[in-house]
Amino acid sequence: MHHTKVLIIGAGPVGLTLACELARRHVSFRIIERAAVAPQGSRAKALQPRSLEILNDFGITEDLMRIGTTDLPYRKFQGNKMTGETPRTGFPRNDTRYPKTLLLPQPEVEKALRVKLQDLGGTVEWATTLAAFNQTNEGIDCYLEHADQREALHCNYMVACDGGKSTTRKKLGIDFIGETHQEEQLWVGDVEVEGLARDAWYNWLSPVFGIAFALFPFKNSHIWQLQAVMPPDQDGNVPLPTLEDFNRLFKERTQMEGVTLINSTWQSVYRVNIRRAERYRAGNAFIAGDAGHVHSIAGGMGMNTGIQDAYNLGWKLAAVINGQANDNLLDTYGEERIPIADWLLETTSQRQKVLLAGATSGKSGFESLRTSDTTQLNLHYRGSSLCRTGQPTATGLEAGDRAPDVQLENGSWLSDQLRGTEWKLLLFSGERLSGQQLKVISSSDERISKAYGINTGVVLIRPDGYIALIAAEAREALDYLNALNR
Repeated sequence: MHHTKVLIIGAGPVGLTLACELARRHVSFRIIERAAVAPQGSRAKALQPRSLEILNDFGITEDLMRIGTTDLPYRKFQGNKMTGETPRTGFPRNDTRYPKTLLLPQPEVEKALRVKLQDLGGTVEWATTLAAFNQTNEGIDCYLEHADQREALHCNYMVACDGGKSTTRKKLGIDFIGETHQEEQLWVGDVEVEGLARDAWYNWLSPVFGIAFALFPFKNSHIWQLQAVMPPDQDGNVPLPTLEDFNRLFKERTQMEGVTLINSTWQSVYRVNIRRAERYRAGNAFIAGDAGHVHSIAGGMGMNTGIQDAYNLGWKLAAVINGQANDNLLDTYGEERIPIADWLLETTSQRQKVLLAGATSGKSGFESLRTSDTTQLNLHYRGSSLCRTGQPTATGLEAGDRAPDVQLENGSWLSDQLRGTEWKLLLFSGERLSGQQLKVISSSDERISKAYGINTGVVLIRPDGYIALIAAEAREALDYLNALNR
């Protein structure tokens, strides 16, 4: 029987993020994927500011910024008449170097993560499935099916990142609570378009269908992503579309001449599901990403929440495996991420209603979708058992908050120093200490003091960029880290 510390099921953005986290912490793992090759459909197309910060920690965000776009405007139509155009702007804030959502196809995100994983010495095992598993006191005994063989594998931990229809979640006996909105379905696909300039996100609004048709052009590509609301038949079904269907629907709903959709490389039907797993852990097995939560696509936060799930879980698994924390740390994964999932389901459902209500009234609902919380920079873990609470700083910063980024006097960013797998200690005053897995950063730049609202004491920042403790003395931070292993 073969052995590894962690088995990751699913090589989408969530599984790949987790694999990169484990690889850079020198934790042995296997990452398997049912598909024989990487999927090419555009699927999710938004990286929110918080996810861009995470991928910057991996050193890949700047490459992604060059192939995506942040400023493409919304161009609105009713039928063949243009009714307006809305600039796509971010929310001004100086606590991040990435204030705007980046739009690019999901395969590009996955490709960048696979390249990073390869640089770290890891690789995806394609055409491989988890056929069966059995949890014991010593870990999990698994049976993998490759294209031509069956393999017995023992792992200490297993993480299911295999999507909303996760077979692993079902085998773990974890209920997926919620509902399917059978009446809310869309045709989606990738097409090439003749007759439209690639300078806007085109949206045809309708009092009957809401989003009657939408076409989004990807940067440096011939591909456009297509979306169109489709009413189901009396049995609740919507047929899988063809390129001919796309063209017929476009003519019916836009009445535009001189525009043709060609060369469709991906077609699918999207059904709105609002569901969340009742728990994220079963013994030594965990679930992450869509295996734990599915929701409306309004707001573009699904892939992002999954990436952030993996970022939360990865350092905790490594800390336990490497003997830096006890097993109780792993319980904080669900403790912290389930409330985020509940927020996600509520927020995206509200935005779906706003979007459809605006569209059916003949107005654009997109402006209402662009609220600051969709950046996911404001999400926090206040109240987590990992927080050591105290008085908020002058800027209202508390334990559990995301550590703000700051552009320094020399033009660099604080996040350049916050990269890496260690805990970070921002030292505003007091004795400069050192400890295992602790990186001390002198906070002499006044811009840091202003952003954090303090000029004395220390701020202890977790490996995933959230504040664990704000204290008067550095010794309190070392006491905190030592307590993790008790």
